[in-house]
Amino acid sequence: MARVVDRLLAQLPGLQAEPVYSSPNPSRSPTVIGGSGSGSATVGRRLQEPTQSEVIGVWIRVILGLSLGIMMSRWPYATTCGFPLFGYFSAILTVMLSGLWAATAAWRFRSGLAHTVALILLLYGITLAMAEVLPRTGYALEQATWLCQE
Repeated sequence: MARVVDRLLAQLPGLQAEPVYSSPNPSRSPTVIGGSGSGSATVGRRLQEPTQSEVIGVWIRVILGLSLGIMMSRWPYATTCGFPLFGYFSAILTVMLSGLWAATAAWRFRSGLAHTVALILLLYGITLAMAEVLPRTGYALEQATWLCQE
């Protein structure tokens, strides 16, 4: 069965004898599609080492999201109900989107520490949102409302 799959992969246009790296570690030798190696896990995708500017860009995204998350702990306005509450939720959504944006970039450029920090930032944003949503849906001891009473 493996020979049939290798033969069919070798017939695909553009994949004959192209090196495809199976890991971002440059000390490993490349796997050649259609040759004796097994490169079917990463067919057609070349992994390259990220440049220094790409790594800096990832860390800038992480630091921007992290600074926004830190500032959210000192939110200066009331979050009891109405428009201030929805403004707070939009800021929380921004924290979660920045965490997702940084995590995606860190995953693409293989930066493990940046990816971990970005995922923690995303989890922090989800925690902030749940701290406001749960009292308004009845899952907390204290009850709160979405809209202000006039």
